[in-house]
Amino acid sequence: MSVVSKACLVNGLPDYGSEIHDLLYLCTQPLGTWLKVPEVEKAGLEFTSFIHAEEGIPTAEAEELASNFSGMTAGIEELLFAKFMEVIGRFPDESANDYYTQAREFVVRHPVCDIDVLKNGISNVPAVVQIVIQQQFYEPVPASWAIGEGVPVCDHCGNAMKKGVAGLVCRTKACVATHSSKSTTSIHVSKLVRVTRGIRQYWIEPGIDELRLYDALLDHGISASLYPFRDRVDIAVGETGIDLKTYVSPETLGTKFKRGIGGLAHYDERWLVIPDWQANAVPSYIDRLIKAMGRRDVTCLTVSQALNRLLNEEAANA
Repeated sequence: MSVVSKACLVNGLPDYGSEIHDLLYLCTQPLGTWLKVPEVEKAGLEFTSFIHAEEGIPTAEAEELASNFSGMTAGIEELLFAKFMEVIGRFPDESANDYYTQAREFVVRHPVCDIDVLKNGISNVPAVVQIVIQQQFYEPVPASWAIGEGVPVCDHCGNAMKKGVAGLVCRTKACVATHSSKSTTSIHVSKLVRVTRGIRQYWIEPGIDELRLYDALLDHGISASLYPFRDRVDIAVGETGIDLKTYVSPETLGTKFKRGIGGLAHYDERWLVIPDWQANAVPSYIDRLIKAMGRRDVTCLTVSQALNRLLNEEAANA
């Protein structure tokens, strides 16, 4: 609040940091629409919001920036999945890796899920892992989500839909950005569960594009591993490791990777991949990302560029 107030006063703007509720609402909007100060543009945050408008939780950019001020946000994701990782860690490494991939793929493909489908869909993992998924990853769908007799489910990503100005709208940002709304399935609210808020943030939103790329590779006959070694990277194709990120701000993402590349370090070819819809929404996204990252050992691509490059490599090796 104090940082915002100072920026407003220095630049002759209304003091948007003086009232917490007003500021929280404004933080659900792109900073460039209300905090028109040079620092926002310089940091590449003009298209960035700090709070998910629907979820009411910090965005990836907010958490990344907050990590520079204190350790309060450090380890949030680790704490969220601590029980899950502890349970699968009791099994041999190869089995644990497989259970992780199975569980995460199922959850991303089922942001909302019929209770019976949830029970049957994860039957290939041990009972103790099933219990963690059912009890900690899912929760009842709010009754307010029902439209008529049930909750409409998106044909593209499997998430619940809601009423919009022109009709039904998917609740998944990545889906809205790339598909026209379509739902041919509706499930009674009493039989439906949804992933919890933290899972939606860390797994579902980025996972939609991860699975699109993974499915496209398999459709073209390219062998790929999804979330190998318990999420060392998102996708591995031979010695190529792929991390997919959906940050609105290329500068914030670039700064994150400038500090370290995580699991990509285990691969000869290291790719940081951005969904096309995200790259197209922000001017010169890839160029700005490369500049902010300032390193040559990671290749920055859009999803379509990554897919085309892998297809060309496959064709050349055929």
